[in-house]
Amino acid sequence: MISEFFAENMLLMRIIYMMLFFLYAFAIALKINRSSELKLAKSLWLLAVYGALFGITELITIILLIKESGLSAEWVQILSSGDLFLKAVAYQVIFWLGFRLVADIYPQVRSLKRVILAVSGLWLLMIAFVWALGNQHLYLMMIDNLSRYMFSAPGLFFTGYGLIQHSKEVEKFNIPSLVNHIKGLAYTFFFGVFIIGMVPSHAILWPAAILNRETFEAFVGAPIVFFRSIYLIVMTYLVVKIVSVFEVEREHRLEKALKRQVLAEERDRIARELHDGIIQSIYGVGLKLKQFTILCRKKPEEADRQMEFVKKDLDKIIQDVRDYIEELHLDDYLSVSLKEALQQLIVEYRENAVMEVEFSVEGKQVGDLNIVQVNHILQIVRELLSNAAKHSRASTVTVRVSFREDNLVLRIFDDGVGFNPQTVKIDPQAGQNQGLDNIFHRVVMLQGTIVFHAAPGEGTRFEITLPYTKLSYLQSSFIRNAQYFGSEGEMKGEPV
Repeated sequence: MISEFFAENMLLMRIIYMMLFFLYAFAIALKINRSSELKLAKSLWLLAVYGALFGITELITIILLIKESGLSAEWVQILSSGDLFLKAVAYQVIFWLGFRLVADIYPQVRSLKRVILAVSGLWLLMIAFVWALGNQHLYLMMIDNLSRYMFSAPGLFFTGYGLIQHSKEVEKFNIPSLVNHIKGLAYTFFFGVFIIGMVPSHAILWPAAILNRETFEAFVGAPIVFFRSIYLIVMTYLVVKIVSVFEVEREHRLEKALKRQVLAEERDRIARELHDGIIQSIYGVGLKLKQFTILCRKKPEEADRQMEFVKKDLDKIIQDVRDYIEELHLDDYLSVSLKEALQQLIVEYRENAVMEVEFSVEGKQVGDLNIVQVNHILQIVRELLSNAAKHSRASTVTVRVSFREDNLVLRIFDDGVGFNPQTVKIDPQAGQNQGLDNIFHRVVMLQGTIVFHAAPGEGTRFEITLPYTKLSYLQSSFIRNAQYFGSEGEMKGEPV
């Protein structure tokens, strides 16, 4: 049944073969990045050459199937010889691919390069010898047998083994499916060792007399072309999947560059704030200590009070320094998702602050957020939690994250003493006001919108909407009516 199907549709099968070979050859050629740091990239172009050569041989076969009756015997012989010769070259290409993949993992194997060149030379000498015999049919069979045994079978085996070893290099991207595709291609090549390398079409050498296309089909009951079809389809599918590794690598390198940029920007910002805030506070403590020395001689009681003020100022400076040190640990969060990073941040505040922090998430993240965006979101939440603990003196803070189709909504409410927004002026020395300035600045950077409500005795409520991609400009509003936010019971989300 299967044999009849392939016999009746041989031309269609050959056309599909040709398209598949060219498809994965072009997929590699278009996607490969020769400047890639992956060792795999240095050799993968040989697989594209292998596919292109076999694509040409299939084109020759199609021409012979369609035009053989209209071609002279000389042209038929030329095309048939060219077909077998290109296949032999393709087998040698896959052999060199396997050798290079293994040599990239085991450098000591490179010492065998001269031996392999000698084997390749021997292969060419054998071709010349058989050609000199003058029997063209014998020449074609000899080329087919030698190229499979000398290059195809070992080449496919080494390629499969090399791919398994190279898959370990790709594990750093934390994409299991990509690693599995590479290993799947390796096992496909192992299958090809037998189905391609050990089953020649013609029986002339001793192994081929036992195992060839006819004996295989008689034993299995299905044509060899059926199994080679499965082999080619699976290989093409996996190759198309694997070439995405270069896109993944580019994103990985960009992510690392963004991470370095974020850390550098945060350290520069903290350095500026240290200079404008803490250093000035230390200078103020120094002035108070000078006054203390004077008061010790003239007014001891006032000197004691002055020392209490100095102690309080120093405690505040120590706490501020600790806060800045925590911000320098940003890289602890950048390797995880936004949800996981927020969870870690909330856990820290639950452990270190006296207030209760409720955290929940609604929906699943749809769009992608790069490291810069995640950093700004984390620092916004950190700043609002810090304000709630230090200035609002809140007992409970509620943090809700809602993932939507095009954006995410961040809501942070506290039950603290609140403040009068009309009296807020942005001043680097003004503590909470500086924190609010940082929040507004970060929302500007993310091109989101911020809505907030605050009043003495009513706590504070912030709603920040941030797009996955930066499309809009900052819009911020103060809402006088706290009912805009609804009740806390209306805030949906999965508690964390």
